[in-house]
Amino acid sequence: MALLCWGNKTMTPLQRRTMRLVGGVMLLTVVTNFSMPNMPNLLTDAFPPLQRLLLAESHAPEWVVYLIAAITALPILLAILILGRYLAAEPDEFIRGLVTRATLWGFALAMVGNAFANALMNIYNHPFPLTLLDADLLIIGGGISFRILQWRYR
Repeated sequence: MALLCWGNKTMTPLQRRTMRLVGGVMLLTVVTNFSMPNMPNLLTDAFPPLQRLLLAESHAPEWVVYLIAAITALPILLAILILGRYLAAEPDEFIRGLVTRATLWGFALAMVGNAFANALMNIYNHPFPLTLLDADLLIIGGGISFRILQWRYR
């Protein structure tokens, strides 16, 4: 988490609260990676009936498919919501500009990673091991680019 922040001594309470929320989104990303039925994971290994339900030959019920799709989109939507709320509340215009630029770089990295993973999945006809790489790339790419932008303006 230290990669994403610029030091607890210089963080405002708003920034600390935002970092805790972003950490929660990262944890939610890890948890939702386990919601994919055809991926090896501990959740379906611990509960074989769940795996049988999701991988049934007669296909899963339509509501289950939509529920899984909504669950996997949730971390990305929450990350964008948290960043938007932070930007609206941040009083320092310079920091707000840096965070906006860093978020755009993180979004670009997420889109590149998504395009790369989709191309590999289409070529090899095999699912990618991590289903929610987008949320991870958005948050980590935004944090790294914020550090680079902050270093650049020192």
